Amino acid sequence: MNNWYLHDGLVYRNYKLRQEDILVINGKIAAFGDKAKAGFLERSASITAFNASGYVICRGFLDLHVHLREPGFAEKETIATGTKAAAAGGFTAVCAMPNTNPSLDSPDKLIDFKPRLRKDARVKVIPIAAITKGRAGAELTDFDALIGSGITLFSDDGDPVPTSLLRQAMEKLANSGGVLINHLEEKSLVKPGLFADAIPPQSEYLMLERDLEMAAKTGCRYHAAHLSCAESVELIAAAKRSGLPVTAEVTPHHLTLTINDIGEPQGDFQMKPPLRTEADRSALIEGLRRGVIDAVATDHAPHGREKEQRIGLDSPFGVTGLETAFPALYSNLVLTGMLELEQLLQALTFGPGRVVNQDCDLIPGGAADLVVIDLARQKTVERGHFYSKGTNSPFVGRRLQGWPVLTLVDGEERFNANRAEH
Repeated sequence: MNNWYLHDGLVYRNYKLRQEDILVINGKIAAFGDKAKAGFLERSASITAFNASGYVICRGFLDLHVHLREPGFAEKETIATGTKAAAAGGFTAVCAMPNTNPSLDSPDKLIDFKPRLRKDARVKVIPIAAITKGRAGAELTDFDALIGSGITLFSDDGDPVPTSLLRQAMEKLANSGGVLINHLEEKSLVKPGLFADAIPPQSEYLMLERDLEMAAKTGCRYHAAHLSCAESVELIAAAKRSGLPVTAEVTPHHLTLTINDIGEPQGDFQMKPPLRTEADRSALIEGLRRGVIDAVATDHAPHGREKEQRIGLDSPFGVTGLETAFPALYSNLVLTGMLELEQLLQALTFGPGRVVNQDCDLIPGGAADLVVIDLARQKTVERGHFYSKGTNSPFVGRRLQGWPVLTLVDGEERFNANRAEH
């Protein structure tokens, strides 16, 4: 059933919240307000009515930075488990990073990947292709062939683009219209270790400075992944003032936590870039509030349960993030007055939509990719209640408020809290 009448909710569209109803017919938005109600009354027998009184209805969230781990690392995550987690978090589309085995570095690999998506994905998945073959940093992939296959986003993810290839990559993508996404980490400045004492902010912002200088020379569309420090925010702000085609993202954990929040088990707090200072967190929040940072992206990086007991210098970086993103941000930023609800919703819809050239608004005739959120709902994050195989989350044990209760993709129910398995 993909016909719905969502009534008496607070709807976010055209950058505003308004009280109105939504009618969905055949997976498309048919009408709003009085027209929605009239359409439901005319054919109510074939339409599922959902009482959204007290809830917010929004375009489903779009995550620019997700690791689905498949193919190659099914013990950590699969397309099925990762996209189930996405739906539970209110995401109706995710961008999948290419740090898989094999990595997505050719149209042939894409041909293999798409059937996996058709079979197992519960939300829409936008593949991100590798910048270099095998993500080895030695030879560029065939951008034109990949773009001809529908790819627009390119990243080597945890492996930064080497300086020797950066200009060539940006020039090629500038000519073809692709977007270069870079993991900002100057490896020569990183020491052995797992947290900010070993991974200084300079390793991020000096590489960002390098990238922005090359973006200015080539005109390449550039997206900065997971900013973590104040200096990076200022660099992005200056680039935007100069008119460069630059966008940036920030994660929920960097917006809500600092190095002082690291507790036990430490594996719940071990990610790249690492948690930094309160001054950095404040700069990131202000950057998001001012629109310098375009989007919230989870950097959902599941590792199963392998970091629960102990970690060492060889422990993999990353935490799970899809299911807790909205409640963590709503609880820590909106309820505390640091961010308006509309600003948060924009950073999860319109902002990432601009990066992938999608209009993430609710419009008549548009796809019914929707999330319904109960802003009053409170729940304690429990390790055993994740849909993701990844259970290492810095929010485990925290009571958060504002949880998705219904997620629709093309009008099809992909998550319903009233029928949740946990």
